[in-house]
Amino acid sequence: MPTIVSLTAIPPRFAHLGPVFDALLAQTANIDEIRLYVPKRFRRFPEYDGQAPAVPKGIRVIQPDDDLGPASKVLFAVDEMRGTDCNIIYCDDDISYEPTRFARLIAEAKARPDQCIAADGDHVAGGGKRQMPRAVRAKKDLAYRGRRALQIGSELVTLTRRPRPQMPHMAVSGFVDVARGWGGVLVKPSFFTSDVFDIPQVVWTVDDHWLSGNMARNNVPIWSPAGIPKPQYAGGRDVHALVDATIEGHGRSSASAFCIKYMQDTYGIWL
Repeated sequence: MPTIVSLTAIPPRFAHLGPVFDALLAQTANIDEIRLYVPKRFRRFPEYDGQAPAVPKGIRVIQPDDDLGPASKVLFAVDEMRGTDCNIIYCDDDISYEPTRFARLIAEAKARPDQCIAADGDHVAGGGKRQMPRAVRAKKDLAYRGRRALQIGSELVTLTRRPRPQMPHMAVSGFVDVARGWGGVLVKPSFFTSDVFDIPQVVWTVDDHWLSGNMARNNVPIWSPAGIPKPQYAGGRDVHALVDATIEGHGRSSASAFCIKYMQDTYGIWL
């Protein structure tokens, strides 16, 4: 089955994409194409002149006319691959993924072909019926804190920055309500209907909830396997981060709550 990797990037981060591309090109999985969707216009960056970023061989830049917000990372690929039985792995533009991550997602998808596979995910609070079993997030136990202390101590002695100890997203495999794009998410075009492109105001800023809610209303479960390590951030993380932005009067937490209530009221999910 073909596998497409899809992501988007904002103009202020173009100069920081090198390590992100290197990590994508180093994936051990059999990937047919890596697509970078860069809209010709950005609602957050009206001064953008439409010039595409420079990319290495193996990365294809596609410039749609419209800006779908952060959901641009996957929805254009979904639209273009409609009617095709393929995997689409979407991810973020500020993460350096370890080489085996996408292969793990693909392996999980082979065992669960009708489910979304997400390396990381969240639960939405509610008393309604949920898919079981539930995924359990990994916690910083004493063993991890010990490794972290050794890392910090080594940095102080050597004056050299060292990577944090690895810690998995999930300690126990299971279902989640919200697939978090930063960890990498595998979907198929059939998981979404055309309604997913009609993104309401405010909601467009929180793609994780919007995309996951649309899968929920289409009865697509989201499976989060245990043991996939949290990835390292790349250099562009702090450059115009959406998580820190206030847009249309809403910060990230407020926008997420707005989207959850919208999905509950409109589609009767996550109740």
